[in-house]
Formats: sequence, structure tokens, C-alpha cells
Amino acid sequence: MDLNPQGRTEFARVERTVDASRQGIRLQEALVGMFPVLLPSRKSCKKAIEKGRILLHGKPADTARIVQGGDVVTFLPQTLQKAPHPGHGAPAQIRMVRPENADYLLAWKPAGLATSGAGRLHLANVLAHLSSEGSPEQRAQLRPNVNDALEFPAPVHRLDRVTAGWVCIALNLNAAQSLGHAFAEQRIQKRYLALVAGRVLEAGDCSVSLDGKSAATQWSPVCSGPLPVHGTATLLNVQPKTGRTHQIRRHLAHMEHPIVGEHLYPKQHEDAVETMERYTGHGLFLSAVGMHIPEGDHGPAITVSSPPPRKFSRITWVGRGVESLNL
Repeated sequence: MDLNPQGRTEFARVERTVDASRQGIRLQEALVGMFPVLLPSRKSCKKAIEKGRILLHGKPADTARIVQGGDVVTFLPQTLQKAPHPGHGAPAQIRMVRPENADYLLAWKPAGLATSGAGRLHLANVLAHLSSEGSPEQRAQLRPNVNDALEFPAPVHRLDRVTAGWVCIALNLNAAQSLGHAFAEQRIQKRYLALVAGRVLEAGDCSVSLDGKSAATQWSPVCSGPLPVHGTATLLNVQPKTGRTHQIRRHLAHMEHPIVGEHLYPKQHEDAVETMERYTGHGLFLSAVGMHIPEGDHGPAITVSSPPPRKFSRITWVGRGVESLNL
């Protein structure tokens, strides 16, 4: 396989056909949602049109052009530029697992590293940099089988900066869209371990809406034991059924069992005991230890699992609980 980074500078155009629901509106409005991975906002749609990267029936069109059902809209990818070096503090190695013949992979994100966002030091840019400047093995693992308009590996979902664990990464646009649908339809299974304040004796769930959206989290206790200052803590197996912002953290805090190390959601009820300020210096005890991706247009299915960070096992009884799960 040719691993010359220059071999990744050619990308395929991506075309969509205007459906009846978008007929009779301006191109700028019709474009919203047609390329959700490439153009995730109204602002990005407008910029793409202004830069000449959107064609209507093969010709550039302005933002005010009225579209009709059946019109063909084309997105023109730009020439690939090298991703900037993520800078000081970037991990040199990222653990990656890629199914055979798939255009996606799972990457283990360390705690303290954002999934994506502004700046250079985040998982998305680390992987983008490794895709052209990493070792031959890293470049091969991050190269899609089929190039399209997605220029760099793209996280399909997010983990909090303070949370370590598996993140699903799409390697081309087709995989990103297929995986995006799978996440939206709740066909992807995620498993977390959380160490929470207090003793939890039974399995439970929470379906309190978050930010005006439905949310559901289930959990079951693994073991409980002593923890300095807290008195008692419990290790939980947690399965979020939806993917709202800080969902697990907020739901567990709502149930008066905030995650050990929590600093944002200490107290949800007037009579709840506030504990989160009493345990510091170890970070948040939450880790995305497992994920199952079903088969789809993105490629074959995969199931991965991994023990949480070593800080869990440094607490003797928590370490025994983790071992019992055979991760």
C-alpha cells in the first residue's frame, strides 16, 4: 500500500437530489441538513455557497437561488491540507481498533483530551495529524478504503474532556452518515463504569428529560466499599440509552449519587447531601469502557471493551470489582 500522504489529496464530489419538502425555497435554506456532516450549520452552508463549493446542476449558484424538486446539488471538497500539529501535550499513541474492510474505527480517548472543538489539542486533530504524519501503521489504520469529501477522520459522537473511553471515528462521509443514523436510532450500545458517592443496592434507571429532550440511563451496582471522606461509594455499570450532554453525570446527580470527582453537578435536590467538593485531585471516575457497533453501510459490526483508567484499580475494592467484569 502506498502510504505517501500526498495520495490522499483527491476526493470525490458528493451529490444530493432536492426532495419535494425543500422545493421552492432558497438554496441556502434547502442546503441545511443535506450534508449534515460536512455542513452542520446554517453558517457553514452559507460559507460553502459563497466559496463556490456548492453547484446546482453542475454550475455555481448564489444563496438566493430557488430550488425545485429533483435539482442536483453538488458539494465540492477542497484540496486536502495537512492538519496542524496538535502541539505540546498531545499523546503520541492512540489505541485504535478497526474492523476489517470498514471505513470506521474505535479510538480510546484519554481523560483530559477533548473529543473535538476549537484549537489544535483535541482527539479529532490528533488523529488527523497522525493520518498524514504518523507511523506507517497509524497512517494505514486511518486511511479510508474509499475517499470522499471527508478530509480527516471525524468523531461521530463526543465524550466529555474529563472522561476516558472509546470514541467512534468515521473515515469517510458515507461511514459518518451511516453511523450518525445508527446513533440517532439508538442502535449503538455504550457501556460505562462510574464510581458514585453513597451505597447503591439495586439496579435502577432515570428518564428525566435534559435540555428539553428525552433522556434515559440505566445502571446496576457492581460493588460497594469505603472511600476516604465519602464514607461509602459504589461502582456502577451504566448504559445510556440516549446521548444528551453530560447525561450520565446529570442523571446520577439527580438520583443523589453524583460521580466521585464531579465538579459540575453536586446537588440536584434541596435535601441532597453535597459531596463533590470533598474529593479532589483524582479527576472524574467515569469511563466509557465498552461499545457495540452494528453492521451497516459503514462496515461490519464490532464490539470492544477495555478496563477503565488505572485510578479505578488503585482503590483496592474497586479494582476487584473491575476484574470481576472481565473487560
